[in-house]
Amino acid sequence: MTRAKTEPRRTCRGYTLFEILLALAIVAVLLGISVPLVIESMQESELEMAGTRLEKTALAAHYSALETGVPMRVGLDERGLVSMAPGVPHGRLPDGFKLQVRRFTESRFRGPGLGEYWEFNGAGICEPITLKIVGEEESALLQFDPLTAQVIPENE
Repeated sequence: MTRAKTEPRRTCRGYTLFEILLALAIVAVLLGISVPLVIESMQESELEMAGTRLEKTALAAHYSALETGVPMRVGLDERGLVSMAPGVPHGRLPDGFKLQVRRFTESRFRGPGLGEYWEFNGAGICEPITLKIVGEEESALLQFDPLTAQVIPENE
């Protein structure tokens, strides 16, 4: 009985250079797509949190004026809203963001003036005001309702 010659069995001991480069190229493409999206998402979240802080300050001043019947003032500053009353939190903006103001009688946004404030009378009513949070790449508008001190949604 004669045996047929068989070729020696080839075993794979590793990946070829081409396979490694292909895997690295795929990873690079995925990182190139996902990193900018993650950074943008983080910036949007900072912008939303800043807007929420400003709204909380306005609401606290509104409720404080309603409870006490005494006018409450909130200072307008490039870095946010500065509380001038106990129990009303500051609405500070994160680093890299600035506050701009447009009062009811004004046609364009501007930086807050020195000593400028936003007053809530004893009934909690305030001047209608629009605040703009300006970041390096994006901005957000917050238009406040003079009766409730809440931010008016953009679609209204």
